[in-house]
Amino acid sequence: MKSLLIFLFSINLVYGQSTPNLTVGYGDRYDSLPKLVIKAATPEDYHKAFSSNIINKTPAVERKSFVIPTGKGKLKFRKYSFSAGYGDGFKGWAYKGYLPKLKMHILVSNHVAESLGFSDLVLLDSINGSQHTIASVGDGAVEIPIPSPNGDFLAYYYNEVYAANSCFIGVLAVRKEKAPFRIKLSEYNSFETDNWAVENIRWIDSMTIIIKAYTLKKVANENIKQFAYYTARLSKENTN
Repeated sequence: MKSLLIFLFSINLVYGQSTPNLTVGYGDRYDSLPKLVIKAATPEDYHKAFSSNIINKTPAVERKSFVIPTGKGKLKFRKYSFSAGYGDGFKGWAYKGYLPKLKMHILVSNHVAESLGFSDLVLLDSINGSQHTIASVGDGAVEIPIPSPNGDFLAYYYNEVYAANSCFIGVLAVRKEKAPFRIKLSEYNSFETDNWAVENIRWIDSMTIIIKAYTLKKVANENIKQFAYYTARLSKENTN
């Protein structure tokens, strides 16, 4: 169902405006690639790590849409609203910020099918207007991807909604590309577990991420987060 929705809504991304779109992050592609190598780390390692700068911009608003300028002209996106209508269908967009390292805006599309809500994270190139949709293993959008210090990779995660202490971590390679894409994202490494969820991800260097993980423990009828830290080394064997 989710894969079908990504396809259907990618053809109606911005009010009939024709913009190249590529979907990445499918599980079957990750399954054929090397996994991240996980090792225990310390809180000190995490606090010393590189935290990517995400700029919280406020796009211009025209009536019920927000407008994002690109090198190919302005693009309009219908703003997401809980009152965007009843029944199934596309419900609008939410703006989440800007990645200066990649020169990309961060958007989330929202839609309903069979009375269930779904969302997808989309990266909009501010130079040429092309778009990359990052597929999710669940109903909701993945978390905002974090660029490596050299901009060659993006790391992101998704915590399972219906299974506590479970998550998926994906790493995308960032490569220069010819038109219609200035850069092109592709699957590189991944990891999933049902032993913990992710609080945040940072980069130690251009080939290593550090994960602030947690498990939910019930204490006095309350769910308490217990934190742990892990490093994950990207596999150099990947020739994707």
